[in-house]
Amino acid sequence: MVTLARNWDALCLYAWRPHMYNPQLKNWLHRIQVPTLVLWGASDRIVTPDYGCAYSSLIPGAQFAVIDEAGHHPELEQPRAFVGRVARFLGRCSARVAAA
Repeated sequence: MVTLARNWDALCLYAWRPHMYNPQLKNWLHRIQVPTLVLWGASDRIVTPDYGCAYSSLIPGAQFAVIDEAGHHPELEQPRAFVGRVARFLGRCSARVAAA
């Protein structure tokens, strides 16, 4: 998994072209109507946390969090921290649904 992730990172770093992203994405994010958690690696050198925070601010009610000591793949680099953040987020969502 780590080798695969690193190869993907290298591809993005050295072969980035406009076809590898959707320039219209920011125009659609406001349509997301489900609880959203955006997690980002604090040391991401491909796409900075500021970029992720800006995009998450376009999603109504989204929460943005940074995972320390992680780069572009926090799910691989800090799996416990990643799962912990996701579990807490899902727990809060479940509690809200149960209370409603």
